[in-house]
Amino acid sequence: MKELEKYITDNREKFNREEPEKGHFERFESRQADYRKRSDSFSWKYMLQAAVIALLIVISTLWVYEKISGIDEDTTLITLADISPEYREAEIYYTALINRKYNEIKSFNFHSNSREREILLQELSEMDTIYKSLAKELNAERGNQMVISAMIKHYQLKLEIMSRILEHLYQVQSDEQIKSENDENIRI
Repeated sequence: MKELEKYITDNREKFNREEPEKGHFERFESRQADYRKRSDSFSWKYMLQAAVIALLIVISTLWVYEKISGIDEDTTLITLADISPEYREAEIYYTALINRKYNEIKSFNFHSNSREREILLQELSEMDTIYKSLAKELNAERGNQMVISAMIKHYQLKLEIMSRILEHLYQVQSDEQIKSENDENIRI
């Protein structure tokens, strides 16, 4: 490394006065464009698939936990609203937002692939099993602050996931619309 520094220091004048070879900037710009294309090719499709897989793992783990622990399905579960008025407000707020986003996703036009809608809505409803599991845990340990925090985090996470799904759906719709308009312009 010191040899390189010494070479640079000794030949500083050459570095400052000589220009790069002809076409250097064009090659550099081309490489930058190739790099941007590779980084832009990141697909939300793969991210969504990974999120669904992670969600399925969490759900299956909770299902196994429920079966092992033998929690009775018929018991009435307490909710955040039963703990305190502040938690009731939070529960109402998040539930309203989640229901609004759920209805927006449900009414979204999936064009030719209604199976995607069914799968997506099923995955979202399966997220509720996580909340039910937390509610059962809260029922067992009434007032446990960690469980309450987890329930609120669950609402926040579900809301964030639904927002990202909607962003992705609108982006795909926009891209398809632009492509359709371009195809029409080409035909004309």
